[in-house]
Amino acid sequence: MKIDLLQRYVEGNVTPEEVRTVVEWLDADEAHVREYMTLHKLYDISLWNKGTPTRTAQRRRPALQRIALECAMIAAACIAVFVYVHSPLRPSPAPPPTAFHTLFVPAGQRAELTLPDGTRVWLNAQSRLVYPALFEDGNREIRLDGEGYFEVAPDERQPFTVKTGEIDVEVLGTEFNVVAYASRAMTEVSLLKGSVALKPAGSERIYRMKPDECVRWTGGAFFSSAIKNYDYFKWKEGLLCFDEATVGSIMEKLELYYDVKIDVQKQDLSAYCYTGKFRIRDGVEQVLKVLQLEHRFSYIKDSERNIITIK
Repeated sequence: MKIDLLQRYVEGNVTPEEVRTVVEWLDADEAHVREYMTLHKLYDISLWNKGTPTRTAQRRRPALQRIALECAMIAAACIAVFVYVHSPLRPSPAPPPTAFHTLFVPAGQRAELTLPDGTRVWLNAQSRLVYPALFEDGNREIRLDGEGYFEVAPDERQPFTVKTGEIDVEVLGTEFNVVAYASRAMTEVSLLKGSVALKPAGSERIYRMKPDECVRWTGGAFFSSAIKNYDYFKWKEGLLCFDEATVGSIMEKLELYYDVKIDVQKQDLSAYCYTGKFRIRDGVEQVLKVLQLEHRFSYIKDSERNIITIK
């Protein structure tokens, strides 16, 4: 309980909503009542001192009288708190709203966390995950904007749902990867273990995936293929892995992961393919320098405008 709210409650300067908050806190533990009484006692004493005409007059007041007055005030306050907290006429508190957490991973970084149900999640660069502090009401639902790898804790009573801007991914217990950046007009789900059901937003259609399958949702349709390169998922270990990827697609990944604009002016470069691995922490320029060993090009980095121009 915040001390400023408790202080205002003692002073009677609170809203009805804040009253409910304090009362629920008092009702939760006897130690809270003791803390409240201590604060109330100090407040009452301060008021009493303010009402004393002079220090001399205060010294003349018999000590027994002061003690009796303080005890009376404390007893009255205790009775008031007990009566309000336990009165059948006290309004039933509204159920507290579910608290949500948001985790955002900046460019060039990744993050790992465990959700309240034990599900493990890895988030790639420029990704945002919104999840509740506690899963309730028979389901487990989170929202993803970006790329995430999930190891879902099995629970047949509570299905697990990853909501994206385009589709919902529903599972009971499985291992899969989702790419769903709001800035990209494509959502991709790769299933490594178990089974998942894909449901387009606002539609009754359901696509059931099988292990080792990669499904893309774009243009209002599902497109299925086999997972070709399992090294790709090593991004959660801090590696960028490319297998016969075009330089053009590599540049798109670098733009996304490092939040930089790459202007490829050497037109024939984008069509070349490359296979290799890079550590994400080494940065975008390390990737470009390695690619220069395979393909002849030069680049200029404009830090102020956050643009890399390749010629």
